[in-house]
Amino acid sequence: MIEKYKKILILISFIVTLFTINSYSNDIKKIQIIKDNYFIDTLKLHDFEKNSVLLKDKKASYYLLNFWASWCAPCIKEMKSLDNLQKKESRIRVITISQDSNIELAKKFFIENSYTNLEKYFDIDKKVLSFFNIRGLPTTFIVNEDFKVFAKVEGIIEWDRKSFINWLFKN
Repeated sequence: MIEKYKKILILISFIVTLFTINSYSNDIKKIQIIKDNYFIDTLKLHDFEKNSVLLKDKKASYYLLNFWASWCAPCIKEMKSLDNLQKKESRIRVITISQDSNIELAKKFFIENSYTNLEKYFDIDKKVLSFFNIRGLPTTFIVNEDFKVFAKVEGIIEWDRKSFINWLFKN
């Protein structure tokens, strides 16, 4: 009887491993390369105190511009991995841009979830969103140190996985 349970556990472990490997590779497959010369060095952001900041004043090797909202279930699901990525990797700036109707909703979300590593901005008049072509939330744009947008992800991935970090630093 114990042998039977061991075999079942081995089978379950094998299936979980296959699923995990498949989901890692699927994350990379979700990344869409943008071939156009699309630069955003003059992009103006507004922090939660409504101060304006130019993206070009924030130096990094790579930027992830994450469009999200507190009412968006997939956005909420991926936020932890974005926070973990920022904590792990100082060469990347994770910039979250809330599309909530009210800045207080975005503030409340970050306070309740203790995501302290992310840069938090609010799209006050939806002008930031107008620079980008998105079909839904979350959408994340990947930008190089020259402020060229070279890739995007529509939907969620596990941003803090080694597979993504390795992919990023090879591009």
